[in-house]
Amino acid sequence: MKSLFLYRSILFALIGATMWSCNSDSLNKEKELDGIRYMLRQRGEGQELSDSSVVQISMKIYNSTDSLLRDTYTEDFPLMIDLSDSNNTKMGIVKILMEKGRVGDSVTMFIHSDSIFVQGQPRPPFIEEGSSIRQEIKLVKHLTPTEYVAEQKVMQQKYMEEQMKKQAEAQAESAKISVEQVEYIENTYLPEKGITDFKKTESGLFYKVDKQGKTDIEAGDKVKVNYEGTLLMTGEKFDSSFDRGEAFEFPIGQGQVIQAWDEGIPLIGRGGKGYLYIPSNLAYGPRGAGGAIGPNEMLVFRVEVLEEVTKAGK
Repeated sequence: MKSLFLYRSILFALIGATMWSCNSDSLNKEKELDGIRYMLRQRGEGQELSDSSVVQISMKIYNSTDSLLRDTYTEDFPLMIDLSDSNNTKMGIVKILMEKGRVGDSVTMFIHSDSIFVQGQPRPPFIEEGSSIRQEIKLVKHLTPTEYVAEQKVMQQKYMEEQMKKQAEAQAESAKISVEQVEYIENTYLPEKGITDFKKTESGLFYKVDKQGKTDIEAGDKVKVNYEGTLLMTGEKFDSSFDRGEAFEFPIGQGQVIQAWDEGIPLIGRGGKGYLYIPSNLAYGPRGAGGAIGPNEMLVFRVEVLEEVTKAGK
């Protein structure tokens, strides 16, 4: 679900540190409780809450320079607190809501940043040590347990639809990038390197065989491969079993390696040597791999497939 910067645990730490007296008739009068400064901005006239209520709150969070850090008004999914949940009842805001809270209540709170982050632990650069975090919170809606369950189902369905849409968009973008990369490898990279004795598979994998091995490797067979991996665009080496002095063993066709390896290693064959020139969709795609391989990175592998193969089932 969409979040601008805070982990959910940090958000609830902020809420849990907060209390205000709903018995006060004075608005916009700053008070302090357990080191927390607060003021009631607006007294709500909506439904009073009970210990079985579920409340929806809206929140804006600002740092000490008044920069907006989070705005739940703009998020796709509302922030809900179940007052019947024993884990939530430990929070100060929940205790107050269960006593006198009403829909429409609005409050401003100032939380000391040092009370949120453990000393010595990293904090975002936009939250300075010793500063205050201002929260503008409004109680916007009351739900019964039945309404909450129904709302959760709607939110879950919406979330799944959004995820499927994002996945489809990512796949479409990846397909577009792969087409462009295949064209680049074939029409620019290989010609510039003077490589003409290459082959291309239907998937868009390019490979060059320096020594043809035995092409009797089948799905499930365990093979051992020595390799050196470099970034196609820069030639920078990111990994090498040659340097470690130990071949890498894996089963073919089981998805334990990138698609290009599952496809390309049997083509070079056991006892064979060659190169794999790989568009990103057959490697690590838009996610990349750690810091060494960036998103949509094209790769080159120099490989040597050892003669030793363990047949599937043995």
